[in-house]
Amino acid sequence: MITLTPVLERWAADCPFWPAEQTDFHIAVPGRPTSQQVGTVIWALIGRSATADDLSIIATNAAEAIERFLTCDDEDFAPGGLRLGDDDVVIDPGCCVGLDEWRDWLRVIGGEVIDLGHDPDPLVEHRGSVVRVWKNGGQLPAGSIPDPDEPHIDIPPHALPQLLGAVQQDLLGFLSALHPWVQGIRADLAYPLATAVDRRLQIRAPLGI
Repeated sequence: MITLTPVLERWAADCPFWPAEQTDFHIAVPGRPTSQQVGTVIWALIGRSATADDLSIIATNAAEAIERFLTCDDEDFAPGGLRLGDDDVVIDPGCCVGLDEWRDWLRVIGGEVIDLGHDPDPLVEHRGSVVRVWKNGGQLPAGSIPDPDEPHIDIPPHALPQLLGAVQQDLLGFLSALHPWVQGIRADLAYPLATAVDRRLQIRAPLGI
């Protein structure tokens, strides 16, 4: 079964303000998260705002960490993307792309090729009746043809709308869990943070497919 899962890159500094899981480099954004999973995802989003360049914590408490995120200038980038998987292969997004760009996959439905970042250099290719995503295809010299045995996943184009709809449902589910979680920190920050996360990750707007 082919899946698309929203993921964020884990922020390097540990969270001192609320429980957050020690995860792999990529954190899945679940549609029905536990309280700790909400905290883990939110720290991945706001950790940069609450830490200095040397990863020392500059916020003094949980509310200030959230407020710093709400007033920062670079809240439009959320390193991560969509993890593509099937029964045999998992393809994580490369670096220098963000979960805030997940709607770029809509362009693939129209026949475009999108950038999935580098390291591991996934590569999108329209090949006949399928969209083929190579796990490391971007590492090849220009004009080279990947070996068919290299890890890849073939997606029927007609499956993409449903897959992207499932991504949106996961993000909407997370957003619903976020509001009560923030209320446990400070009630007046619940709506601003949920609104900021919705805007940053482009969650609620219709997909138009």
